[in-house]
Amino acid sequence: MDNTRQSPQLPANGNNKSRKKRRRFAKKNTTLNADADAKSSGAATDGNEGRSRAPTVGNYPYPTDYNDHFETPARAYEDIFPLMEYILAKKTKAESQNKHGCNNSPNSTSQHNNGCTKSAIVYDPYYCAGRAAVLLKDEFQRQNSRKIPMPIHIQHEKRDFYRDIRQNSVPPFDILVTNPPYSENHKERCLEFAVSQLKKHGRSFFLLMPNYVAMKEYFRKIVLDDQMENTERRKIHTFYITPSSKHPYEYDHPDGTGHQVSPFASVWFCGLSCADGKMDTKAVVDAFVKYHSLRAPSPTGTPRIVTTLQELIQIGGVSGAKRKNPRQRKKMRNMAMERAGTGANVGSAGQQSIGKKRKPI
Repeated sequence: MDNTRQSPQLPANGNNKSRKKRRRFAKKNTTLNADADAKSSGAATDGNEGRSRAPTVGNYPYPTDYNDHFETPARAYEDIFPLMEYILAKKTKAESQNKHGCNNSPNSTSQHNNGCTKSAIVYDPYYCAGRAAVLLKDEFQRQNSRKIPMPIHIQHEKRDFYRDIRQNSVPPFDILVTNPPYSENHKERCLEFAVSQLKKHGRSFFLLMPNYVAMKEYFRKIVLDDQMENTERRKIHTFYITPSSKHPYEYDHPDGTGHQVSPFASVWFCGLSCADGKMDTKAVVDAFVKYHSLRAPSPTGTPRIVTTLQELIQIGGVSGAKRKNPRQRKKMRNMAMERAGTGANVGSAGQQSIGKKRKPI
C-alpha cells in the first residue's frame, strides 16, 4: 500500500499519568516497528522456528497505518446479507440456464472468469488480522440460505492489493466486500477498483466507508456521473445501507488499543450488477426489508436502505453540509467524548484508553 505508518496521537498534558501513557505507547510502537523491520529483512519475529505467530500490527508485507487496523463488526455483514443473497441467487439461476456454454473442468483457467464456476467467491483485499474471513464465512453458514446452493469461498489473504492490481494478479471473485483503510487515498482507490470491476465483469461491490465519502468530489466523478452517461457499459445500481442511527458500527483494534471516537457514521456503499443483466431495484429493496423485518428485534435497531444520495441525506445517513476542517473535527470529537462521559480518560489529543472503539477519520 502507499500509506505511511503513523503512530497514535498521545495526550499532550504534562501530568504523571500522561507521561506513563506515553512510555507505554512508545514501548509498544518500538516493538511494532521492530516486527516490521524483521519482516522486511526476512528475519524470524517470534524466535521459534516452525511456530506460527498471531497477526500483529506491523507484521505485513506492505506499509500500513496503525490507525487503519480496525476490524468490521459481525453486525455489519448481517446487514448486507440479503443483498449478497439476491446477487448470488441471480448468479445461480443464470448459470443453470447456461450450462451448455460452460467449461466446468476443474483445470480450466477461465472457469471462474467466464461466470461458469460451481462456487462463489467473496473477495476482501484489505487484510487486518484475518477476522473478516471468519465473520463472513460464519454469516453464510449461519444463514444457510436455500437460495444459494453453491459453496461460498472467502478470498482474504495477507497480500499487497495494489501490487496485485499493477501486476494483473488480482484473484478471481464474484463479489467484493471490504472495509478499506480510511487514511491517505485508499477509499478513492478502492472505489475506482470496485467500479471498474463492476463495469468490466459485472462484479457487485459492498464497501463500508465513512458517510462523508458520499459528498466527496471523487465519489461524484467515479459513481454518480457514470450513472448519468448514456453508454452500453454496465450501469452502476447504487444502494446505501446504514445501521440504526442510535447504534452506529463499533470497531475493534486487533491490539486492543483505544482510539478516538469518530464523529461520523459508517455507510455501506453498494454497487450491484446481476448475472442475467436485469436489475429490479424494487425487488432488492423488498428483499432487504423482508429479511430484516422477519428477524427478531435487535437491541442495535434495524438497518435502513436507500437508492439515491438525496434519500441518504433525507434519512440522516450523511449531512449535505460541507465537511468541517481538521481543527473543527477535533473539537467535535472532544465534545462527543465529553457528552459520552469519557472525559476523564481522554487527553488533549482525544486518545481513549478503554472500551469499544469506532473507526477513526
